Amino acid sequence: MKNNLRGELTIMNNLGIKPNYAALGREYHMDWRTVKKYDEGYRGKPKTRNKTSKLDYHKTEIADKLKIKRVTVKGVYEFMVNKYGIDTIGTYTNFMAYVNKYKLKPKNSSNGHPRTETLPGVQAQVDWKEDITLISKYGEIFVINVFHIVLSFSRYSYLELSIQKRTVDVYRGLINGFKAFGGVPKEVLFDNMSTVANTRGKHKKPTDSIIKLAKDCDFKVRLCKARSPETKGTVEAKNKPIDWIRPYDGEFKDLDDLVKIIKDINQAMNINVNEEMGMSPTALFYKEKEYLHPLPANAVIEPYLCPNRYLVTNEALIRYGNNKYSVDPKLINEEVTVDTLENNLYIYYNGKLTTYHPLSENKINYKKEHYESLMKGKVKESDMSERITENLKIMDSLLEIRKVQITSIEATRSADALITYLNQNSCGRWVINNYAHLSGADKLVFIKGMNKVLPYIKNRDAFIERIKFSMKDNLCKTIDFDCYINDFMATSEDDCVLTDEGYDLIHKKYEKEVNEFLKELDEERHEYEVEQILTVNDAEELPFK
Repeated sequence: MKNNLRGELTIMNNLGIKPNYAALGREYHMDWRTVKKYDEGYRGKPKTRNKTSKLDYHKTEIADKLKIKRVTVKGVYEFMVNKYGIDTIGTYTNFMAYVNKYKLKPKNSSNGHPRTETLPGVQAQVDWKEDITLISKYGEIFVINVFHIVLSFSRYSYLELSIQKRTVDVYRGLINGFKAFGGVPKEVLFDNMSTVANTRGKHKKPTDSIIKLAKDCDFKVRLCKARSPETKGTVEAKNKPIDWIRPYDGEFKDLDDLVKIIKDINQAMNINVNEEMGMSPTALFYKEKEYLHPLPANAVIEPYLCPNRYLVTNEALIRYGNNKYSVDPKLINEEVTVDTLENNLYIYYNGKLTTYHPLSENKINYKKEHYESLMKGKVKESDMSERITENLKIMDSLLEIRKVQITSIEATRSADALITYLNQNSCGRWVINNYAHLSGADKLVFIKGMNKVLPYIKNRDAFIERIKFSMKDNLCKTIDFDCYINDFMATSEDDCVLTDEGYDLIHKKYEKEVNEFLKELDEERHEYEVEQILTVNDAEELPFK
């Protein structure tokens, strides 16, 4: 029709006839203004237009993230939305269309497997991803493990970051998952995990400890082959969102940030509509939780979690060793548990990692965000940042200010000097506390004994360890002899307490006692050798010559 119109207009123009736009509009069923546009050279809308997309600006970043091994389009989408906002990135449908249009996602080979379903409350599936290496935006390397449990009917998931990969860490994740669900399914399907499966022999069997936990929590243990979609299809399909964390490689600040990221990912997994089900896991879970049986009492499940408990003070601190570390002020007067690994202190609340600190010599260790929460309402907002920075700087400097370096020779000058010397070692604080409760006469005995050996000490820490035992025996009256015997029996130079000069002097002083000691050792050695000879001679038959 449009071609006919253009042809008629061309003929009229060649013959010098002025077109009647209104009449032509009625003939070709269009507005006269459109006819006029065709007469003026309009060729119609192009069949294809190169429309720009707001995703074009992020095209390179999207492509780079999709190249990460085992990452999913959904995972990259959630990362981009979290980073730039949904107004910038748009809907997942448009995002997927953009990825497909420009072929940004490398193709992966996949073997088919049958779909399986379970009734509500029947089954949960567990997956345990170990040694996921991620690098922070500051170049710090983090190796984490992720525990994942999903209810097979609703696809409702629980994710937990773990620093270590012990049996207790898997059980902690399992119990926390049950707590998040508000109940326990009839059975739990596990992968080929050494923490729950004994692989010795022809057939795999659940370990004794997982059988005990299953009995206490009232669920049945099922084992399947690793990465077997026909038996573990739900968690294998759902396991892809665990890899949503991979786009955050190089994007997070620290471990606290990673914990938050995984928490946010977990929430997104449960809220987003499941394409297979046509509903979000949260909506289906609303139904499934009715079919779960109740959790056992806290007294039953708490022993499976970290047993050491620490009370959070009004200053939002816990004492670990001789130092204090901060937690979220929301946990004041609550009990937390701790774990240590590679010079880091990890703090848990209700079995979940809440924060961590590098182990420090500082007496007080506050995180800025914890201290800031404590200061709210007590300082003007305008002064907040400056006051926090100033106070934390003072606290950090206290370690250096409080350091008192005093030599063993200086320690002989007075009782106060001796106490200062002892205070430089954690074990020395035990000695000081016991010294404080001695009578005046006993204190004098202790000081005199110490002064005999103090000028000849080269290893302060090893020496103070010896004091602890010598003090129990005779108030360190013969601490010099005890140190000599320690060095005489030492297997390495690092274990020796005395200087070479001190060793020789004390040897001469106690030469008689030393000879008696050596004689006793020789007698004991001789008796042992005789006993061994008699044992061999009494044997009726030996399997070797």
